[in-house]
Amino acid sequence: MPASASETAAAPGAPVALVTGGAAGIGWEIGRRLVADGYRVVAADLVPGLTATEPEAGIVHRRLDVTDPADVEAVFGGVVAEFGRLDAVVNNAGIQRHRAIEDLAWDEWKAVVDVNLHGVFLCLQAAGRHMLAAGGGRIVNISSISSRGSAGRAPYASTKAAVIGLTATAGAEWAARGVRVNAVAPGYVDTGVFRQGVAAGTLSEETILARIPAGRLAQAAEIAATVSFLLSDQASYFAGQTLYADGGFMVDYGVPLASVPKP
Repeated sequence: MPASASETAAAPGAPVALVTGGAAGIGWEIGRRLVADGYRVVAADLVPGLTATEPEAGIVHRRLDVTDPADVEAVFGGVVAEFGRLDAVVNNAGIQRHRAIEDLAWDEWKAVVDVNLHGVFLCLQAAGRHMLAAGGGRIVNISSISSRGSAGRAPYASTKAAVIGLTATAGAEWAARGVRVNAVAPGYVDTGVFRQGVAAGTLSEETILARIPAGRLAQAAEIAATVSFLLSDQASYFAGQTLYADGGFMVDYGVPLASVPKP
């Protein structure tokens, strides 16, 4: 059973954060980190409670279909009505489809765009309306290094690139009004979804690791820590920015360190 508001670990007057796609994987780790940061956390997901067999202290679950405008308005409004505030939102919900462009069905394209772009827009808009009315707030959108292009993942890459543009625009529009909007673009993260991709043959762990200067995959907790930073007062001068948490993936061109000439 989902936890009730009375079961959360934070004090009744503590800030409130809503995390979409918060029932599993990176979203779940973000929720756990925000609880540690002192937030009361709402994990909003289409299928709530995927990770925990028992309620996590400080996290309540709400069912949310990010592609449904009416559902988004109802859930966000319900959180504000229940808790009296909405201080932070993390737009993390997302899906993928692996297929070459020439083989991609329209329904597959549309499904990814509906969740990864339209869903982010709807939740960003709903959060922004409440936060602007309240005089401030903080929003982090989850993009990806795939925003630069990723063979076999056209809809995913396209939507993650669009999220960066949306983040920059919202950051520019709302910064002077007290609502801070930024994004995190994770690299390859060691999650269940990644392991499924390796098992299905759509991802090669060996090839990926060879490309990452840090020599390893990210842990979900590291992405959560980056989100935590952007939601904190330490990031007070960030507006419309995207932080790449990728172990150096985007800045390395495949030259092994050992082959770099010594002076």
